[in-house]
This record gives sequence, structure tokens and C-alpha cells, in this order.
Amino acid sequence: MKESLKRTGRDKALRGILSLLPKISDTNLIRLTKLGEFLTNDPEVLNGIAKVRSLLEKPDHPAKALFRRVLEYLPPERRIRLFETLFNGAWFEGGKKRDRWEQELGFRPPFIMILSPTLRCNLRCKGCYTLGYGRKPELPIEVVDRLLDECEELGIYFVTILGGEPLIYPYLFTMIERHPSIFFQVYSNGTLMTKEYAQRFAELGNVAVVLSIEGGERETDEWRGKGVYRKIMKAFEYLWDARVIIGTSATVTRNNVNTVSSLQFIDKMISLGSFAQMYFLYIPVNGRADFSLMVTPRQRDHLRRQVIRIRDTRPIFVLDFWNDGLYVDGCIAGARRYFHVNAKGDVEPCVYTHIATHNIKRHSLKEALNSPLFRYIRSCQPHNPNHLRPCMIIDNPHVMRNVIEKIGPRFTHPGAEEIYTVYKDEMDKYAERWARLADRIWIEEYQDKGIHPDIKAEAAN
Repeated sequence: MKESLKRTGRDKALRGILSLLPKISDTNLIRLTKLGEFLTNDPEVLNGIAKVRSLLEKPDHPAKALFRRVLEYLPPERRIRLFETLFNGAWFEGGKKRDRWEQELGFRPPFIMILSPTLRCNLRCKGCYTLGYGRKPELPIEVVDRLLDECEELGIYFVTILGGEPLIYPYLFTMIERHPSIFFQVYSNGTLMTKEYAQRFAELGNVAVVLSIEGGERETDEWRGKGVYRKIMKAFEYLWDARVIIGTSATVTRNNVNTVSSLQFIDKMISLGSFAQMYFLYIPVNGRADFSLMVTPRQRDHLRRQVIRIRDTRPIFVLDFWNDGLYVDGCIAGARRYFHVNAKGDVEPCVYTHIATHNIKRHSLKEALNSPLFRYIRSCQPHNPNHLRPCMIIDNPHVMRNVIEKIGPRFTHPGAEEIYTVYKDEMDKYAERWARLADRIWIEEYQDKGIHPDIKAEAAN
């Protein structure tokens, strides 16, 4: 009887949400969050909904403008498609499946899978984290189909597609079409985008396209090649005209950090149609380490502060995958919240940890996610009580060395081992320099407010 009432309440809430999506108003945005609370019992999701509502209730907070931007941009039928896949599928229905599997498997399946179905690419960008793999590996569509079926079974309905360049993968649209319940986030260099591709993404409806851009024309072309920036501008145009959800992504280096974190850059991205900006620090994991590209501690903190400023003043969703560790209690790799399957089929703990023990061609996804490698990484999380130092590669490199020593995984490409062997001392020194600044920030801005664990003893040592 109790479950029946819950189902009735959820069905009523769903009908209410679908009826409100075509009717954009500030009041209805808040009503949508209240109805969303009937769709889940997950405390984390409920807390997230409450935080979103608190922002929407503030008269001038840019979150309200962001939601309105999205809803006004999309035709009514695509608003419904976005809700069905990204929100109801990935968050609510997917969350229920992950709850059930957690009871059976002893661990909760992650929210996101990162998939690189091909490493073929038309560019050879400076510092790309995939350089060590080569450009030949590619997954057969049969393997990708089975993998995505297993994702749906486990409640993983959010899949990010990387490469290589996804638009080169011959089965990109096929796999998206065959899995209409999954929301796909496709990262592209933008140079191969056409009106026809953009229209196809729009018709599918369960896709966002994230364009990689490293600043203005000078910074982008220096990183990606002459003429790339102008081709990206055309990609924005094609996607905008087709009303495809657009995001932008920047690889942050010592040379472009001030540019890509500036309000001028963000305003430009918003004007071009971006609804989300993602920041990825350059990490020397490709077998060709260049420490001169890594941001300095002060630059990393500058990015952190600028992201806070952007969130407070601009209608765009922002993710800073290292500085945002404090919002997710540190590292999310090893299928705590996400993992990576590369174009060879190797199941890696994250996009930047190029080690594996399982391959999706020979193992089920359940086996890979519950492998000794992934279990051990999860047992070590968080790697540091200071969540501004979340990463087991650049912030706590001793953790990755311990993982490698204890589990003995294989490196997934030649040269992947160099930062744990040849450049061990350089990695430790980099981590130490960031630790001195990050620990002071943690104590002054977070810990002394009673929000986070005590690191004073560690910071004093």
C-alpha cells in the first residue's frame, strides 16, 4: 500500500513537471524543484534540489537566468526530452537502480561513464592526454552496444564521449540512437561539425555537445593548430541554429589560465551559446611530460577564485574538476562516481590514470567496477582530508604509487609509467608546492568555519 502511494505520488509529480516545462516563469522554476523532490529518496539528490531552489529564490542569482536560458533556447518537445534523459533518467530512475545494485553488489554503481570509442583524430593537440595511446585503437559497435546495455542495467544513464575525435567514430550516431534512455555528452574539437551533424544531434535530443576551446584565437590555435579557432566558431553557429545544448571545455595550462578564467572569456562563451564551462588542468600523463605547462599553485588558486566569481555573476554552469573536490569529498575515480573505458577496451579508474586490470572485451562491467584495483582505490578515498588536494596523480602522488605497487595493474600505453618512475621526484615537489598553499586556504576559508575535517596537524608537519 505504501509503495503504491509512492508510485502514485511520483506519477503525479511527473505529470506536473511535464505540464510545466512548456510554461517558463520564475514561479514555475521553483515549482519544478518541489515536484522533483517526489521523484527521489536519495538524500544527496534531495540536498542538491534544495540548493538549486535556494538559488532560484534569490532575486538576482544567475542560476535563474541559466535555467531560463536553457528552457527558452530549446523547443518545448526538446525540453521534455532533456528532462526525460538527463534528469528523470540519469538522476531519478537511474538512482533507484543504483540503490538496488548497491545492496546486491556491496558498492554503488557510479553516476557517469566516460567512453572513448575511438582514438582516431584529425588534430594532434599540444599536450593531449591521449598522445601515448596512438591513434589506431577503436571499439567495435558490438562491444559499445553491450557496454551501454550494461550501463543501463546498472543505472548509469549519463555517458560522456571522448576520443580521439568522436565525430570520426563511424557509429557515433548509431550508438546514441540505439540507447535513447541515456544522456550523452559528446566532447568535440568542433572542426568536423556540419549543419547536418548538428541537425542529427538535435533530432536525437539526448545529447549535449561540448566544444574544446583554449581561449581566444591565439591560445586555441597555438594548442590545436592554425585555423582551428575559426572552425570552432562555425561549429557554434551550426549547433546554435539547430538548438543543440552546447558546452565548452578548456585545457588549463600555465600559459592560458588567466585567459580562460576571465569574465571576458566566459561572456564570449555565453554569447556563442555555451551553457556549461568545464576546466581540466593539464596533467603530464601522456608519456611526454611537460612540467612547464602545469599551472603554478597561485594560478590554480586564481582559477578557483575565478570560478566562484563566475558562479556568482554569470548564467553558466561551471565545473573545475580539481578545485571542485571540496563539493564531492575529494577524488571520484575508481567508479566512486565515474570511470573511463578507453578505445582499447581497458577500464581505467579515470581519464588520467592510465592503468587497468580489466578489459571490457573480456570482462563484464560489473566485474571491472568491482575489481581489486577499483575496490582498493575506493578504499583509499578521500586521499587527503583537504579536498582542495583531491587527486591521486598530482596532489597525492604517493597514493598512485601505492596503488600500482599493491595491485600491479598494467599501464595502458607506453610511457604511462614515467610520472611514477622517472619523474617521481618532480611530481612530489609539485604536490608539496600546492599543499603549502592549499592547506592554508583550507584552514582559512573552510575548516575554521567548521565545515570540513581537521588538517592542522598535517599542515604543521
